[in-house]
Amino acid sequence: MKKRIYLMLTLIIFVGLLCVSTQVFGYDTTKKLYQQITINTDGSITIKEAALLSGTYNGREREIYFKNNSATKFTGIYSNFSGNTDIYNGSSIKDIKIYDISQKNFNSIKDINKVEKEYKEVKSASKGKYGVYTIENHSYGADFRIYCPSKEQKVFCMEYTITDAVVVHNDIAELYWNVIGENYRENITDFQVMVYLPKSDNNLRVWTHGPLSGTNQIIDNKTVYFKDSDVSAKEAETIRIMFNKNVVPNATKKSGVDGKNYILEYEQKMADSANYEREQKILDQVNHANDSVISLENYPSMYKYNYALQATNKVQDISQKQALLQRIENQKDKVNEQWKKGIDNDISSIKKYSYMLNKENIRILERDINEGFDNEAKVAYNKEVQVIKQLLEIKNANIRKTTLIIVIMIYIALTIMIIYIISQLKKEKNKFDGEYYRDFPSEDRPYIIEYLMKKNITDNSISATILDLIARKIVKMEEMPKDKKNVKFILQDKTYIPTEAEKFILKIMFEIAGSNNECTLKQIKNVGKTESGAKKLTKKINEFKADAKKEARQKKYFKENNMNTIPKVIIVLVYIITMFCMIGVFKESEQIKNAIMWQIIYVFAIHVICIIYFIIVSKYRARTEIGQEEYAKWLAHKRFLKDFSTMDEKDLPEIILWEKYLVTATILGEADKVEKRMKMNITNFSDTTYMNNLLLSTTINAGIRQSINTAYSSMSSSSSYSSGGGFGGGSSGFGGRRWPEVEAEDASKNSEKLIMNS
Repeated sequence: MKKRIYLMLTLIIFVGLLCVSTQVFGYDTTKKLYQQITINTDGSITIKEAALLSGTYNGREREIYFKNNSATKFTGIYSNFSGNTDIYNGSSIKDIKIYDISQKNFNSIKDINKVEKEYKEVKSASKGKYGVYTIENHSYGADFRIYCPSKEQKVFCMEYTITDAVVVHNDIAELYWNVIGENYRENITDFQVMVYLPKSDNNLRVWTHGPLSGTNQIIDNKTVYFKDSDVSAKEAETIRIMFNKNVVPNATKKSGVDGKNYILEYEQKMADSANYEREQKILDQVNHANDSVISLENYPSMYKYNYALQATNKVQDISQKQALLQRIENQKDKVNEQWKKGIDNDISSIKKYSYMLNKENIRILERDINEGFDNEAKVAYNKEVQVIKQLLEIKNANIRKTTLIIVIMIYIALTIMIIYIISQLKKEKNKFDGEYYRDFPSEDRPYIIEYLMKKNITDNSISATILDLIARKIVKMEEMPKDKKNVKFILQDKTYIPTEAEKFILKIMFEIAGSNNECTLKQIKNVGKTESGAKKLTKKINEFKADAKKEARQKKYFKENNMNTIPKVIIVLVYIITMFCMIGVFKESEQIKNAIMWQIIYVFAIHVICIIYFIIVSKYRARTEIGQEEYAKWLAHKRFLKDFSTMDEKDLPEIILWEKYLVTATILGEADKVEKRMKMNITNFSDTTYMNNLLLSTTINAGIRQSINTAYSSMSSSSSYSSGGGFGGGSSGFGGRRWPEVEAEDASKNSEKLIMNS
């Protein structure tokens, strides 16, 4: 019963929590990512990187790869110059420094040098820390975790050097570098790269690969610039710079072959392919814009007008763009008329149909009005919107009043039901006038008495049934001289016909624990220590409880229909409906600024009422007249046992009945009182043998309970679960050096992500 109550209360609390507004901040964008790459005379490159992130975060994770473990061997043939051979790998990463810049001081790529705080490397750190970072080194690169919460409003800055990045061929030198790899998992709004040579070179050439939106240019004879915008996640961006060998006189990585002609041939093919793709894209844009304008001309509407305007603005050819814009302008009057008709219909429908009068439809109406270009009509329509909002508040006020009435009625109904249940409980208790019932109200077996009191059979009935069998001389109990802590049980009355429930108790004692109609308390304790014994014991216990309930139901102590189940279901349903009704009303309200506070008040009030109701209902068992009378008597008998240890000796019952009192005390939870009195009076009675047997009986409860608990523990421990981390221009598409999935450890990690608050 307690489990059912907890389940109900958990459901109530869970539903209540649904009304709590929770905002989870995430991100999928790097607002700005700027890099400055300096080519050093020894063939290494020094990279400065600044990243401005969006959203709420605890820091930044960044993976830097300088080696492609899947690259093929460089042999000097033409295909080796596509960028996917091992000669383009760097050797190591060194001279690492981490800084930050205030966001207010970061406006252009030149601000990358306005570094402020230098971070400290640590072995580990927790979320929320500021000014520290960790590094995890790999054979192919390094993973950085930089700790700086978004509340600090900083730009993340990194500086590091990659050795052996430049390749020196027999005729020229080149840098082919992934400025962004395919493992970069976030969108980038603004991406810019500056590359500096150690000295001027009149033969400087540059190519870039990636999205066709990227562009590059040679600023001067020693500076190259590359930029792109709205770069999608996992979109690789590479840059290739070709220059004279004397620019890097100390470079050590040499190919041993001529490379210039191969590079020019490869890059020309990539440029031709990219230019073809760009031209096709331009034609597709014009065709798409023309189709959208034709659709607007055939079916003029504000949606098609905006769509055609958007598509036309993407057209790059000026003359075609102007012609399309003029055709769109020619449809403006027709669009305006259609727009007015649509707004008029929406306003009429919202006013006419109550179900359409809600915040969402008003929001859509306001959006549609703002899309129009007839300012005079927009002013008039906005006045209509204000009227509609007032109608919505009136509607919500009426709903709130109705909801409050419903809630009050529910409270009244619950109160009446609580009063009724309390009166029924008092009625049951008052079925017997006396304070004590010294005798035994019935000859019912212990498990039937427990069912009468609790409408349930527990493990307590097992030890009580054994004591009952001893008290009725069915089972004999003997002290074992050699083991004072042990007790021997013997089936004394072999002609006795046990009840179905008692059969399982006798099987536990004389078949599972013992044999030949004999067993000891120690044997019973040891049954549950093995897995096989625990399975047998728990099986018999479950069978005992099932037959005990079946036998107890035949006494007709309870009404057949469960009077407290239906009210529970009803109140849960009413609670859920009322809760969502109130939440909906408060969300619709524009004027109630403290709607959340009222939600909390109502949730708390309903929780209190429901908890009180469930506690009281759970005590109401819907007993029959006979059940009520028997229940009242056994309550009086329980009061008698409760005061047993404090009674005067003259008020105590005959000692011959004490063995039976121990049975009823065990099942009613008052065994400690009776046991206490037995120990007090052991020296006051001449029949010490009988008193010793009584005291032996008191050890049975603990022994049986220990055996059962051991069995349950053995069953739990036997269960296991398995659980399964050029000279400037546009970028060439689909070409360039790409980083395949890294085969080493941690290859599946994101290249950069925010350390989330979860």
